[in-house]
Amino acid sequence: MRADIAILGGGIIGSSIAWHLAESGRAGRVAVIERDPTYEFAATPRANGGIRLLFSLPENIAMARYGRDFYAGFAERMAIDGTAADIAFRRQGYLFLSDNGGAKQMEANHAVQVANGVEAELLDPAGVQALFPSIAVDDVDLAVYSPNDAWIDPYSALMGFRAKARALGVDYVKGEVSGWDSTGRKAGAVRLSGGETVEAETYVLACGAWSRDVAALIGLDLPVEPMSRESYVFKADAAIEPLPFLKSETDLAIRPEGDGFVGGIPDWSQPAGWNFELDPDRFESVVWPALAKRVPKMERLRLIRSWRGHYARSILDYSPIIGPWSDGLANVIIATGFSGHGIMHAPATGRAVRELILGGRFESLDLSCFAWDRIPANRPYREKGIV
Repeated sequence: MRADIAILGGGIIGSSIAWHLAESGRAGRVAVIERDPTYEFAATPRANGGIRLLFSLPENIAMARYGRDFYAGFAERMAIDGTAADIAFRRQGYLFLSDNGGAKQMEANHAVQVANGVEAELLDPAGVQALFPSIAVDDVDLAVYSPNDAWIDPYSALMGFRAKARALGVDYVKGEVSGWDSTGRKAGAVRLSGGETVEAETYVLACGAWSRDVAALIGLDLPVEPMSRESYVFKADAAIEPLPFLKSETDLAIRPEGDGFVGGIPDWSQPAGWNFELDPDRFESVVWPALAKRVPKMERLRLIRSWRGHYARSILDYSPIIGPWSDGLANVIIATGFSGHGIMHAPATGRAVRELILGGRFESLDLSCFAWDRIPANRPYREKGIV
């Protein structure tokens, strides 16, 4: 098979890139290579789908703003034959809590956020209680509340991107990359495990937590590793007012989901690597006590289901890698390592990669801070505070 652009990885990053390219009408033939069209083990369907502007880096704020606005109109933008692509977009806000000594950093981040047009307010404990009386604040020093932030159903967003990209002519090829040829300073054909080959002028590496293995086939040492985290859906017995997406410095992250809640507490001490095996004790011994402490009405609750997914964690600084492989093969563009922010940053990444391929530079938003160059130069560009 021959294509003008081949995207390796058909998750939400790869599919956003595919749609943005196809929507331009100038990309030629676009092919997306995806090993599993059911996305059984992919990161996107196992994520919590938050979209928030509460970052410390201006570029992350700008990317998330584009993503939030994009998803607000997603249903109509991705409609096919008059059928809307509903992603359950819900604008119910985010609340960051400083409960581990980070109030000063949170206040500094808030100043950056406001300077970049984020509608967010600082709250003292009494302010939190006034808005959300179910939240306990005895150990909270400060909070930041962004009422216009949102969340979506991640799987529906992935399917919406994919379906619309295919409707615009993008080819989705089922196959696992087993080899990758190069000639001089250019990547050549990608070989698939079934014996097929895909040749293209430009390649985009967007395989999420699998990116390192695929990159190694062409001699690229990509510092991206799978980071496993466990998530839960649960219901509380008591009635609780509508809550925002709640994140704390002590790593509790939960949001409403239907008539219950979804979220958990990542275990950052767990070694990197693939792990889909549930910890039989973690919810009861770690997560439940934290829930009951933060929202006492959750002392009585019922666990509905549990699962594990994986971040594509960027080892250097937990920030993504977006841009050409500048000291390697000139026609390979990297878009991976989002470290848990891939869903909210997927639309902006799709736009950015489209601009790089079709125009040779970033146009809408300068994302050179996330370029490959910083990796060999050991020049981290990292979020501060709650990530």
